[in-house]
Amino acid sequence: MRAVVITRHGGPEVLQVQERPDPPVGPGEVRIAVKAAGINFADTLARTGLYPDAPKVPCVVGYEVAGEVESVGEGVESFQPGERVLGGTRFNGQAELVTVREDMVYKLPEQLSFEEGAAFPVNYATAQAGLVVMGGLKQGERVLIHAAAGGVGISATQIAKRIGAEVFGTASGSKHDAIRAQGVDHAIDYRTQDFVKEVRRLTGGEGIDVAFDALGPSSFRKDYQLLRQGGRLIMYGASEVQTGEKRNLPAALRTLAKSPFSSLPWWKGLGVMNENKGVFGLNMLSWWDAEGGLDRVIEPLISGLQEGQLRPVVAAALPFDQAPDAHRFIAERRNVGKVVLVP
Repeated sequence: MRAVVITRHGGPEVLQVQERPDPPVGPGEVRIAVKAAGINFADTLARTGLYPDAPKVPCVVGYEVAGEVESVGEGVESFQPGERVLGGTRFNGQAELVTVREDMVYKLPEQLSFEEGAAFPVNYATAQAGLVVMGGLKQGERVLIHAAAGGVGISATQIAKRIGAEVFGTASGSKHDAIRAQGVDHAIDYRTQDFVKEVRRLTGGEGIDVAFDALGPSSFRKDYQLLRQGGRLIMYGASEVQTGEKRNLPAALRTLAKSPFSSLPWWKGLGVMNENKGVFGLNMLSWWDAEGGLDRVIEPLISGLQEGQLRPVVAAALPFDQAPDAHRFIAERRNVGKVVLVP
């Protein structure tokens, strides 16, 4: 089979399409003929060497795919060869074939393309875990979603609107029409506006109930200041650690230095109790390990996917041979929605 291989740590040019052995199929497993594979920010970090949980190079990454069942292992009864499916893959997804546990495979609704299917598992699971399970977002509450034009940002917006929340979203001005179309009520240009001042202006100084942020310590602290009584901050990434196509060690070190003081500096312990605020950290790989799967955050979303309330947005679908261009597309922040690879 062909696969996109991170041959060494570095820029997008280190990605190469290589021949690799077909993965075996064991009991309770499903082998999927991949038609589309999602790219996540963690994949770009793995390429640059900034993702400690990634396999050692050379390796194949990728957390999610959509395709057709190619074969099934002993004991598998839920799926048959030829069925359209999507699934979560603990690496190895960016290949023509991938083997997945049966409980990590879901039927792909007929109205969705393979590219849309590959844009669903990680983004929507992250948004559901952060906003609903941890953040407890409710109808009528206000939520601030950073990077609202990205794959997770769009997923979070759709989930928040399905709940009935009022959505504040940050994105560059050129993407405002796109994020409004997804349900953002108040679009904020992070490049030309101070999002703290703008949120306070829009809310009459009251602030928000939930902040959903993967940017990093610089914005975490500001998010926390915007929370009103009972507010919750969900931190699920730190994109500050990487700027451009290659590893930026100074940026990573600055981010690490800021982290201890980003949301809960040591002198704020008692203040948190008095302010009735909460701070949550979310790492979907750790969640996956602890839960043994993603059912708790995927299952509640399946009906919304089938009914069209949730619809993944694909920014670009590029062939495996253009994987370096796909990573550059993400690094340049040109995407509105998910970038996927197709064999």
